[in-house]
Amino acid sequence: MKRLKSILAAVMALSCVMTVTACEEETGSLSTNSAPSGGNVPPEASNNSSTATMNESDAQEVSKIDLNAEKLENPTVKFLSEWDLNPAEGQPLSVALELFQTQYGGRIELVQTTFDERYTKLSTMIASDLSPDMFSAGDMDVFPKGVLSGYFQPLDPYIDFESELWAPMSAVNDQFCANGKHYVGAVGVESDCVMFYNKKTIINNSLDDPVELLEQGKWDWDALWSMMTKFCNREEEKFATDGWWFEGALSLTTGKPYIGMEDGKVVHNLDHPMIEKAQSYMLNMKENDLPFPKAENGWRIVPSNIKDGKTLFYPVGTYALYPYNNIIQDFGNMEDVMFVPMPKCPDADEYYLPARVNGFALIKGAKNPEGVAAYLNCAMAARDSEIADEIGKRQAFEEYGWTQEQWDMLEKVTEMTTEHPAIEMYNAVTPTIADYINNPMKEAYNSGASWIQTRDSIRGPVQMELDSVNKSLNS
Repeated sequence: MKRLKSILAAVMALSCVMTVTACEEETGSLSTNSAPSGGNVPPEASNNSSTATMNESDAQEVSKIDLNAEKLENPTVKFLSEWDLNPAEGQPLSVALELFQTQYGGRIELVQTTFDERYTKLSTMIASDLSPDMFSAGDMDVFPKGVLSGYFQPLDPYIDFESELWAPMSAVNDQFCANGKHYVGAVGVESDCVMFYNKKTIINNSLDDPVELLEQGKWDWDALWSMMTKFCNREEEKFATDGWWFEGALSLTTGKPYIGMEDGKVVHNLDHPMIEKAQSYMLNMKENDLPFPKAENGWRIVPSNIKDGKTLFYPVGTYALYPYNNIIQDFGNMEDVMFVPMPKCPDADEYYLPARVNGFALIKGAKNPEGVAAYLNCAMAARDSEIADEIGKRQAFEEYGWTQEQWDMLEKVTEMTTEHPAIEMYNAVTPTIADYINNPMKEAYNSGASWIQTRDSIRGPVQMELDSVNKSLNS
């Protein structure tokens, strides 16, 4: 069960993250290399810690987790974000926050900003010696981009990444290192994209159940191809996939990101044969008229086609499960909606899945680095807490209306993603790298362009940019 706790221990606290992230899918265009705005909240606003509490029985269970903690000399951790770690009034505390408050005497104070303005505000505050303490790494742009800009400092003086507590995340955290120093404290891994569908569409078209295929070890690119070709019909306006995430997510099942970290350096995998396999698969999809033709529809996405039986799969993050994002309603009645992970690449050595981290970075000039480390230690302890699982499950069923089948699948997807996470970094290096990779890697799927020609046109500029980046990282 503990594989899911890294997400569900903070389900209540992270509601705003999922809501904000959802906007990217709702307002997406062909160029989606930046996440959406966090809304109309005044960037100067700040918020004190919530007065929300955990019910007595849950709190008693959480109190059994002994961190051998000492009260913090400075109890307040200032968190710069467009969302709040503190739950809304009426919602219970996460296990991590309960531990932080009761064992360390700590509190999280939100320093409010918007998504688009978060780095601008961060830069201004650092320059004015008013640095907050903590920054979310969940948008996957802290490392190396934020580090190269001088916005963050290593966590190693304050967190023992070699300890037993942090051992479960060592392989992930080591991907965010420069010169042997860790710049992200990742406390969990979650799926970045799954395949949503309507069960009635599967039944009505006499298709294999994707859940059963997964259980049988047969859910792979070949099985997906078989389903797509049986279902799709241009004259009936029936297509296989829609949305903005399929191209990058399918590529990551090869285990090779377009841009990644190797031996402390940022590298590209544009010439890797596994990337070429993914691109060839997507080119074949386009040539067989399988994707929803966004270009013919003003680059518009139509998630409601899932409910109407016109689109077979809608690849998107698991945040779509949460009804306040106004996405899952387009897929159908809750009891009819289901999802599976991205299909396995048949030629990959493992079942890799697209992943993002649940974690935080320590801001340069932070006044309370010890407090940040204490909170992160609490978050790591929460991932092994049975009570965290129970709280998340209770909310999923009672407030969100999930089915047992959906809960079980989210747990399985999270477990699989944690075992073999594939992390894409092209949005996390420089805006130039993002521009070189983001749209070109989608061209085979969207317009039938040759990947070979696309790759040859961007390889040189990408390598030059990475050489500059690695030189800066080494210094």
